Amino acid sequence: MIEWIMLGGVGLLAGCLLMLAFVPLIHARAVRLTKRHLDEATPMAINEIQADKDALRAQFAMSVRRLEVSIEEMRAKAAGHSGELSRQSLEISRLHVELDKKMALIFAMRTREQVRKNMIRRIVKILMFMFVRASRQRQRYEFEATLNHVTRRA
Repeated sequence: MIEWIMLGGVGLLAGCLLMLAFVPLIHARAVRLTKRHLDEATPMAINEIQADKDALRAQFAMSVRRLEVSIEEMRAKAAGHSGELSRQSLEISRLHVELDKKMALIFAMRTREQVRKNMIRRIVKILMFMFVRASRQRQRYEFEATLNHVTRRA
């Protein structure tokens, strides 16, 4: 059991020696970080503050100028699109007028065709009537001629 206690003591002693070796490194890092935080927290010199303000103003001016340029480009594009849209709307209205003219022509031709069909039907009916009438008259004349011929022989 004493061996275990001695080994524990030796381990503790070795850990303390290692700690003494690494403490200066850790302390130096802590000092560096603390200095950096203090430098950032303390106000700068007046010249540095003015230079920072000037840099921020310049960045703001550049971003505003970029926005102005992009707005001008967008306005130019919008004007181009507007002109294109007006041209296309004029073309569409012209095509509508042309379509209306063609539809009127189609309706006129359909009406004319219907009138022609009706006239042809009437003519065919009249011709059929005349043909039937002539056929009946021919049959009547033939019948009367046959009847006259038969009565003359008798």
